[in-house]
Amino acid sequence: MRYRSGHKEKTRERILAEAAGLFRRHGYEGVGIDRIMEAADLTRGGFYAHFPSKAALFAEVLALEADFEKRLGAAADARDVISGYLDPANRAKVARGCTLATLTNEVARRDRAARKAYAGLVERLATEFEAHVPEALPDRRARALEAVALCVGGISLARGVGDDRLAREVLAVCRARACEAVSGSEAMNAN
Repeated sequence: MRYRSGHKEKTRERILAEAAGLFRRHGYEGVGIDRIMEAADLTRGGFYAHFPSKAALFAEVLALEADFEKRLGAAADARDVISGYLDPANRAKVARGCTLATLTNEVARRDRAARKAYAGLVERLATEFEAHVPEALPDRRARALEAVALCVGGISLARGVGDDRLAREVLAVCRARACEAVSGSEAMNAN
């Protein structure tokens, strides 16, 4: 059977998108190739035409552009993106869209390729943050990394605690400190 031009690329993208969502929701060990391919409405046998292994697929999922990264790149003010990301209403949504906040612990247990892909994602996000830090401020790179750590760490902690009050407190503190890191001025209202 002959497929249209671009069929293989579209199928690969579908597998990546389904795998990304499943890995974020269930973790690396919680998802098998059969489940990924079923979610993509494909058979298991087709998997190996696109990826040599589940580990290779996982590394590619980690390298995908993150929604957080896209929003930051398009924003006039990084503080708006930080505030939205660390908003308590976003806490439950993060599992559907943020690889950084949902797969950090998984990456530490995976192979070198996965860690390298994850590092690339962190690096790209830090670069996006650094572009928002005023040039007059010292340690722009350190401020950018601080913002990444506060955002990803803050949302991860808030998702993990079972106490809404504590989660809101963590998010407020991280939001205020991350905004201060990228602006160098008094943080936006932490409430």
